[in-house]
Amino acid sequence: MHVNSRRAMENYSWELIQNMIERDINSAFKLREPPEMPSKKEIKKIIKHTIQDAKTFPDTMGTD
Repeated sequence: MHVNSRRAMENYSWELIQNMIERDINSAFKLREPPEMPSKKEIKKIIKHTIQDAKTFPDTMGTD
C-alpha cells in the first residue's frame, strides 16, 4: 500500500471515530440546536397583540 494512501485511510478512520465520539457526547448530554428565534416582524406582531390585550383588560395590568 502506498504511504499517502495509508495516511489518507488513517485520517479518514480517525475522522469516523471522532464523529462517533461526538454523536455519543451529544446524545449523552442531549445537546440540541437552539430554538429558532422569531423574526423582527413576528416580534413586532407579538408586541402589538400584547399591547392590544393590555388595553382590552386594563384592570389586570401589574397583577401577575
